[in-house]
Amino acid sequence: MAPNAATRMELIEQSKISSGNSDEVRKRLNQLLTEGEISQRDISKFTRYSTSVISQALSDSYEGDVEKIEDALARFYRNWLAKNAVVETGVVKEIHATMMLAWKRKEMARITGLFGRGKSKALSRFVALNSDFALYLELTSTTSAASLLHRLADALNISSKMSGSTDDKLYTIIRELQRYPKLLVIDEADNLKPRTLAILKDIHGDESAERCAIVLAGTDRLKKLLLDPTLGYLRRRIRITREIGEITQQEAKKIVDMWTHNLDGQDLKEMWDWSVRKFGVASLVALMTRSYDVMQMSNKKKIDSDCVEMAYSYLVD
Repeated sequence: MAPNAATRMELIEQSKISSGNSDEVRKRLNQLLTEGEISQRDISKFTRYSTSVISQALSDSYEGDVEKIEDALARFYRNWLAKNAVVETGVVKEIHATMMLAWKRKEMARITGLFGRGKSKALSRFVALNSDFALYLELTSTTSAASLLHRLADALNISSKMSGSTDDKLYTIIRELQRYPKLLVIDEADNLKPRTLAILKDIHGDESAERCAIVLAGTDRLKKLLLDPTLGYLRRRIRITREIGEITQQEAKKIVDMWTHNLDGQDLKEMWDWSVRKFGVASLVALMTRSYDVMQMSNKKKIDSDCVEMAYSYLVD
């Protein structure tokens, strides 16, 4: 994570913004541009204004229809927030508490739950807010033990020290973690092969010398993967486990409220029921994003039940 990631999260959490706060919108967009989170081309693509006009609007020197472009900038910002924000749900709180406990005790933790329940966002948010000690790694099925070491070295900024055999490189990482303990967050750990996961046992340390805390996150496949006979020693190191469930209907409302809408309680209940049957938070966000697209195509000011009904038809089962 970038050093300014915590600042980014503060921006994301300030989601209540309207076109009436034009100075604040410009300030936040300029900050996101500076941090590399967005580009003027992103804003241009969404608003249909040229990048030169966007540049003038963000510097408060645009001489055209100011009210219209300020509204367009506010709509872009609200849309960006809706896609990137992390609502402080019970799931997020559970995950953060588990991660902090693992860090404080320098232990290994396993966080599992169905796909789309918000695990990755919660993990990355914690790392963003605690980048002084936490490192986030999202790995794939092609990640070998050797490539895992190199990814860790990159995250620890010690790539220049990595030389020699695999054992030499492992010792270099272990020595760094002995000097500067970290919380290693391995997202989608169920994608890894057993021989790749096995190396984490040595990185963590033993009873007398834990070098770091490690959080393994994934779907229920991770629990099955850890039953592999070659992972017995690693499995016994995992002393903290957390099963992630669904968000509540009230928490779903907080997510929906990040878009401008006039949906009622019955609409919300139907959307929440639908998302629970699908992929949880991920499905709810996808539904609202598509509803927003329908709203724009219909030249409406707010998402209504008709927009949502049309959005359902656009989403693949």
